[in-house]
Amino acid sequence: MRKSRLIFLVVLPLIVLIVGTTVVYYYIMWKDDHRSGATSLIALKEREKLVSDARDVKVFYPEGAALNIMIIKIKQTFDTMKIAETAIGELFNLNAIPNKEAFPSNARVLGIYYGIDKILYVDLSAEIKKNFQGDALKEFLIIKSIYETATSNVELDDVKILINGKEEETIGGHYDISSPIKRIATQEAKI
Repeated sequence: MRKSRLIFLVVLPLIVLIVGTTVVYYYIMWKDDHRSGATSLIALKEREKLVSDARDVKVFYPEGAALNIMIIKIKQTFDTMKIAETAIGELFNLNAIPNKEAFPSNARVLGIYYGIDKILYVDLSAEIKKNFQGDALKEFLIIKSIYETATSNVELDDVKILINGKEEETIGGHYDISSPIKRIATQEAKI
């Protein structure tokens, strides 16, 4: 009997000590005290992680006779298509870029496709061609802005512009877009 009583006197306090330490540790380290407005250490770390998980995306848009750049932050992703879709989408989002006249009205991105030939296919709505009003410089800047926005955010060899899923010869009658646009977009504008 003495042996069982001795085990009881030693084991019971040991169990109480372990349980008590666990409860105190949980209360201090993990519990968020909502009444005081205190933010838990874990919540602060998660917020820092979200901010550090942002990625910069460069959007080049026409402004006057040149391209300007706008940097936007998106959620960190390694999905090449998601990055390209976001970048080109922001380019055609007239609420995002300062120059509202940069692109023909109602022009929008219908889709972005990445070919095995490392060419990014940008499918635009027919409004890009139908509502185009401008000279050769304006057409050049539209082509260059699409190319620069795509190539500065995604690793690729070239960009091909499609209109309503089809190859077209031109947007505004000045530049041939029936083949990839690198040869056009890497030229310097001559004013």
